[in-house]
Amino acid sequence: MVSLGYLLGLQMKAFAAFTALTCLAPAASAATVPYDARSAPTLHQRNVELAAQLGPRLSVQASIYLAGSDIFNTLTERWQLFAPPSFIAAIEVYTERDIQYAVQFANQFGLPWLAISGHHGGISTIGNMKYGVQISMNKMDSLTLSPDGQTALIGGGKLSKAITDELWAKGKQTVTGACECTSLLGPMLGGGHGWLQGRYGLSADQLEEARVVLADGSLVTANANKNSDLFWALRGAGHNFGIVTQVKYKVHDVPANDRWTFASLIFTEDKTEKVFDLTNKLTNGGTQPVEFINFIWYMRIPTIDASKPIVNFYMLYQGSQQTAKKYSDQYAALGPVNTTIMETDYTQISALTGNGNEGIACQHGLYSALRFPTSLQSYDLPTQRKLMDKFADVTLKQPAFNNSFYLFEGYSLKGVKAVDPASTAFPDRFNNILSSPVIIYFGSEYDGQAVQAGQEIRDIALGAVKNKQLNAYVNYAHGDEQVEDWYGHESWRISKLKSLKQKFDPKNRLRFYAPIPAGGY
Repeated sequence: MVSLGYLLGLQMKAFAAFTALTCLAPAASAATVPYDARSAPTLHQRNVELAAQLGPRLSVQASIYLAGSDIFNTLTERWQLFAPPSFIAAIEVYTERDIQYAVQFANQFGLPWLAISGHHGGISTIGNMKYGVQISMNKMDSLTLSPDGQTALIGGGKLSKAITDELWAKGKQTVTGACECTSLLGPMLGGGHGWLQGRYGLSADQLEEARVVLADGSLVTANANKNSDLFWALRGAGHNFGIVTQVKYKVHDVPANDRWTFASLIFTEDKTEKVFDLTNKLTNGGTQPVEFINFIWYMRIPTIDASKPIVNFYMLYQGSQQTAKKYSDQYAALGPVNTTIMETDYTQISALTGNGNEGIACQHGLYSALRFPTSLQSYDLPTQRKLMDKFADVTLKQPAFNNSFYLFEGYSLKGVKAVDPASTAFPDRFNNILSSPVIIYFGSEYDGQAVQAGQEIRDIALGAVKNKQLNAYVNYAHGDEQVEDWYGHESWRISKLKSLKQKFDPKNRLRFYAPIPAGGY
């Protein structure tokens, strides 16, 4: 049997040997020094020798870090620990040329590669990446507002909170994901739900143009007129088609005197049906006003109920606390045990909902968090009771899961439904609710139990779907779903995506995030 050490030695030799090739023209002064991983007795020396070979061919600011260094460990740390990818090197890129070089190098020697921005890809298929090269996008974080103020050029590594704050300072805003520490582009490539989608559509609907490094290392531009088929695919299935280095992205004026109201009302579990029944009435099959957003959580808060989960209702309303009362008062009438209502502005709502940079959702490397999403059109009250009972049972029988929760996201939808469903690869503009248990635990010994619990909960949720077809939001997907569950059950969608995969990635190099099969792979 070939040892792991021997395999890694060969891979590192391949990494260094590639620097003698000219995939992109090196600086005229670059010297080629033979490198043998076995001759480097320490990790530090290997870093130095590898940097000496590859460094002159990258931009001045770019860096290479090998496994074992502190910076490598920081760059490759994941949001959650289940099914992580593994890397032998991380390249911190600054330019499109750096990305092209990294991709061409990895391809030459058969090393898998994966571009990383916010480190929040939680799908289990990423775990199929073994001993590859991480292309770290965090330094590609530019944002430039256009002269007319209608769009911005945004770098592929820019994170959501930074975008929100920089635009806010200029009187602008745009659709990003709800979590402050994810990138803009990671969620966007899978569609991208967010607080402002009721007005403007999904993140994917804001995309006007993308610069993309394809799987062979070539650089292209995709928009409605150039590489329009790639442009279609990027908006909903984009993780399969290239590394997006920069986007031209729609931005919008912040309304005058813009205020938001945040409300948190906590109910005991016996109010489950009443909370969801009222929510059904107020959202009316996805036709609620654009100002009204609701999140509902099953979770355990022992200080409120020591034996059973509670129902935590979050309301976000774009308007004053006084105008929001027409909604908050109706929930208050159901008899919550705890109520918090406050007025704020748009820049604070992610933090208030637990999705801020300082919240648990943005802590890396501490726990596993498994999701099993099911999209819904409305709440079936008997099913909501079954889900509450199942969640209670799972978290009672296995105390290691007591930090878990079940989340139901009810964004406003007017802007999403205004877009022609056939115009993008995002398949699900007909459902109105994102739902998923999030099984949180510490320790890989609970992996099997967590997967089983998540699958059983998902089966219950799917029972409320009339046609029994699973629509799993790809950015929340666990990884055991079918391709159709991620990208749509319409046959033309899957056929088109497979054809485009064959065109843009015939060797299936982008195969780690909710992969679309290509050719014979």
